[in-house]
Amino acid sequence: MTVETRQNTDAGSSFAWCSWHQGYTRTARLVRLPADQGSGAGAPGLFACAPCRYALDLVPVADQS
Repeated sequence: MTVETRQNTDAGSSFAWCSWHQGYTRTARLVRLPADQGSGAGAPGLFACAPCRYALDLVPVADQS
């Protein structure tokens, strides 16, 4: 018997609002930082779910080099 395993590519994901499909998801990851990063309280970054990241070729901030 062969057991198929799948690597979890969404490690570090969280429950958040996907800015692309406009809904909550458990696969959300930060893909864009706010424009005023580091200047105090401001708008949060943009999160995207796994299907939206795949469909729109979005790279999470943590994976960007």
